[in-house]
Amino acid sequence: MARMDGRRPTGIMYVNTDADAPHKRDEYHRWYLDVHFGDVTRPEIFVNALMFRNAQDPLPDGELPFLAMYETFWADVEQAITSFQNHVDGMFASQLIHAGTVGGMFAIYRQHGIFFATERRRRTQSLIAVHIDAVDGREEELRRWYVDTHVPETVNLGICHTGSFSERVGDGSFSDATRPDQPRFLAMYESDIGDPVALGGMLAEKLPPDSLPEFVQLRSASFFYRTSP
Repeated sequence: MARMDGRRPTGIMYVNTDADAPHKRDEYHRWYLDVHFGDVTRPEIFVNALMFRNAQDPLPDGELPFLAMYETFWADVEQAITSFQNHVDGMFASQLIHAGTVGGMFAIYRQHGIFFATERRRRTQSLIAVHIDAVDGREEELRRWYVDTHVPETVNLGICHTGSFSERVGDGSFSDATRPDQPRFLAMYESDIGDPVALGGMLAEKLPPDSLPEFVQLRSASFFYRTSP
């Protein structure tokens, strides 16, 4: 299993947020990079924090501008979530969360598969996050198809350097932060191309969304460019 920039974690945390007013976004972004990333990663449960910005204007319904991504390397992802919940409770109790934070989509995923176009480690500049559900009763078909077929063939197009497929876990934790309608599965494609919307167009031309199997329910696709070092 793997994640950003060629690393190999067992799971990822996906946090889509905003500031409570547009004029606060620059300050919120600086706080996230300079303060919050350090607070979140201090116990070394979720590490390697990265920040992305939504490339679409106007933003689609349900999407917010900022995406923070973290990785865990714990063998037991559910245990990592439980330990991290205790840490987050402490951050709230100590008022270490930005008062202007607006929460959007929050989820923690276990990785099922990862594919690289090259052994050479590349820097991720753009990220496409594809949110997916399966037709009831056909979840295993969806897992096998994405891991065995779709993610490898997407990476082999030569447009993205990395593709991965993950499943949401820890539904009992962070109940206040998790929307009840959040999709169960996440496919992510990373590229060193700096324009994620153009990247999405190139992928859609090669692999049209209407060519997906009948057991795949495509919920949405989000397009982000990297803003952290």
